[in-house]
Amino acid sequence: MAVVINLNGHRALITGASRGIGRAIACSLATAGAEVILHEDVLNTVSEEIKLKGGKAYIYPFDISDVAAIHAFFDKVVKEVGPIDILVNNAGVNLRAPAADMDIDTWHKVLELNLDAAFFLSQAFFKKLRADNLPGRIVNIASLLSEAARPGIAPYTASKGAIRQLTKALAVEWAPYKVTVNAVGPGYIATEMTDPLQKNPDFNKWVLERTPLKRWGEPDEIASAVLFLVSDLARFITGQVLYVDGGWLASL
Repeated sequence: MAVVINLNGHRALITGASRGIGRAIACSLATAGAEVILHEDVLNTVSEEIKLKGGKAYIYPFDISDVAAIHAFFDKVVKEVGPIDILVNNAGVNLRAPAADMDIDTWHKVLELNLDAAFFLSQAFFKKLRADNLPGRIVNIASLLSEAARPGIAPYTASKGAIRQLTKALAVEWAPYKVTVNAVGPGYIATEMTDPLQKNPDFNKWVLERTPLKRWGEPDEIASAVLFLVSDLARFITGQVLYVDGGWLASL
């Protein structure tokens, strides 16, 4: 018998929701019945897509790397939209350079967006839930590079390794308040951001040979994992990273 996930009565904030994985997550949660708050700079097409399917979406552009302003941003959204009980920390950036040549500005830009923003937005989310005595769900978007490494992306790898451990730390600390914290670790996913890599014959060949299922993943496959983790089906799961990678990490 098919299991239908119903998120009616829930409200979710998804960062980095304008395209790729974030867009798929937003549409998936909205289709399941959640009202969604979409963070990004250009979101009209996503919100219209959701509304055409009968969902409800709110647009809140904001520079999520401005960590000092995150609490004020979150308070503004809650005041205008209502309580939020699902948070998906998806926004991220990957800036490439050899580790020996990495400058301090590039290092900080990646860490601020990928790690600092996720922590302080989770903090704002939790504080509001605790004040209102409400349960909640946080899902962080991790990566294969939470576990492995490739040359040229040291700050990204460091940030995603930290996201894995942050997920565990917050899960343990906030479990008494009925707030679960999990992560999804995408493998190589076919998105606008990875299009140049897909079109690179050598890199594409490496991905297909390295991935046991012999293909790139789809954004909807990440969204399905997030949908599961924010649903009641996962109510006894916290502190976990679910890798959706076609078997990449399991393979030598």
